[in-house]
Amino acid sequence: MDRRKSGIGYSCDSDDTMDISTGGYGTLFQFLKDFSWSGVEPKRYKAEDGSWLGVTRFEIVKGKEIHFRYFEIEPGGFSTLEKHEHEHIVMCLRGGGKVIAGTEVHVMKPFDVIHIKSWTPHQFIAEEEPFGFVCVVPAQRDRPKKLTDEEVEELIRKNPSLKRIIRR
Repeated sequence: MDRRKSGIGYSCDSDDTMDISTGGYGTLFQFLKDFSWSGVEPKRYKAEDGSWLGVTRFEIVKGKEIHFRYFEIEPGGFSTLEKHEHEHIVMCLRGGGKVIAGTEVHVMKPFDVIHIKSWTPHQFIAEEEPFGFVCVVPAQRDRPKKLTDEEVEELIRKNPSLKRIIRR
């Protein structure tokens, strides 16, 4: 059976060059060699408020139920130290970095996955190389809240090594 004629699509079986497909069943965003996707413009991570450095956001899919985003943190950069009600799942795709999750510090490398649970303080930190990761979140979600000085002090009290890792 020729899968191309059957309607079953296997991109590795096709000789055709595929562009962005916006058919009635799905949308394809082709990966480009520079860690970007066709039809997806890079955006600023969030408003400039001094709580983050060197982060770019790509909103690849904004579905009715989930959002699928790619973030890239430049060497020496970091995300906001924040918490929120919604969970998220993060998979490292490029380089690597540190993730603060509560009082724990995890080192991520490509294809590692971390599940950030509800209300867990967290921060992503790139060191000598870019740290690029996919982040999946619910489409309907609360706004992140920056940690207060008291909350940061409490994290450091529970794990003193965080004092030299947390970026603000």
